[in-house]
Amino acid sequence: MTIRPDTSARTWRTVRAVGATATVAALLVPATAAQAAPADVVSQGTGRLVQTSLLGTDVLDSLVALRGAEAVNTDASGDVIVDRPLDTDAVSGLVTLQAGSTNLFGDNGVIQLGAVGQYARANDDGSSSAFSGAVSAAPSLIGVGTVTPSDVGDPTADNTATIAVGSSDALAGLRVDIGTLAASAVNTADGAQSGDYILADVGVVVDGTLVSGVLNTLNPALNTLLAAAAVAGLDLDNPFASGTVTLTEEDLLAAAGVADLNDLAPGTDLLSYVPAAVVAEITSQTNDILDAVQARVDDLNVLGGVLNAALGVARGVIEPVLDGLGASLQGPLGEAITALAQLQVNVQSTVDGTFTQTALRVGLGAAGAIATVDLATASVGPNAGQLAVPVAGPESLAIAGGGFGLAAVLLAAVMLRRRSQRAAAPAQG
Repeated sequence: MTIRPDTSARTWRTVRAVGATATVAALLVPATAAQAAPADVVSQGTGRLVQTSLLGTDVLDSLVALRGAEAVNTDASGDVIVDRPLDTDAVSGLVTLQAGSTNLFGDNGVIQLGAVGQYARANDDGSSSAFSGAVSAAPSLIGVGTVTPSDVGDPTADNTATIAVGSSDALAGLRVDIGTLAASAVNTADGAQSGDYILADVGVVVDGTLVSGVLNTLNPALNTLLAAAAVAGLDLDNPFASGTVTLTEEDLLAAAGVADLNDLAPGTDLLSYVPAAVVAEITSQTNDILDAVQARVDDLNVLGGVLNAALGVARGVIEPVLDGLGASLQGPLGEAITALAQLQVNVQSTVDGTFTQTALRVGLGAAGAIATVDLATASVGPNAGQLAVPVAGPESLAIAGGGFGLAAVLLAAVMLRRRSQRAAAPAQG
């Protein structure tokens, strides 16, 4: 006796098994291929004008404009461009920031800013760029012509920033005027990261008791000599009559030994060159006066006897002071300035794939112990490029699922037909 198998029951079990297998595959395979890690993005960049160590105030992170211009491209559906100037609320928030009892920003603050902007761009090709700082510097750094300016405080005319610390009554007082201050960062499509900065038209006015102590000795001798020179037909001004020493960018470059402020090594403290520049300026300006008077004496010959006598007296007072400036002024002034503030230029860092270029880091107190403020910062990356682009969206996932379902039905149909054909074959016995 031949027993025929229960083909209908076995075929149904096969269909169910194939269908379950296809369903699992449809659920697992597309999801694995379509989703990148949540932290991966095609490209990203941030241009942020102000960051500070005084995060306890929550001001910088509570106002959108102060968080900077942040561009994040998640799916390569179009380049993302963000241009975010400081608005009224942001300016008001900055003005309230204090380091102890010292206002950091505003008309009576340590830092005053004007004509500044924030910009970021995240491109579909995996590249990104960012900018912050003086709007006038944007075209030369990243070719941007749309950065919108805003103002904080009232800096000296035509300057991007004015930074004032200390006072005439303290050991040192400084006012630093910066015509152009900006930073940019670029992440190329192939992953190379770099930054640039511009610092231009810098001038420093120095006073304080250390400087005034020297000038109070020099000025009486200079004034007497200049009065005698005027009688002899030589009109000269005393460059230190105000009790301050004014340094130009060229003076700072000479002290730094570089041709351009934008050639300084990352993290260089610009104020570290001020003491040597002050000594050089006092020495140079004073010697110029002495040389000019000597030339006038030589021109007058015997008629220059009175002026020559005045010159001799002046030299007796002035030259010992100039000879001792290295010990009496440069060293003590350097210590006083370092304890007062630092201005680090070209600050660079890379953390977890994010490259950051900062044009200027202002430190208040020794090593920035009271507060640090980063001015003009640009960050880019990490950029995953096209690897972060989903290969399947919700619609394609639905299509993929339907395809696996159809394949399961067809496979089940083929197996059912084969079973039926075997069942219809002549019985063997």
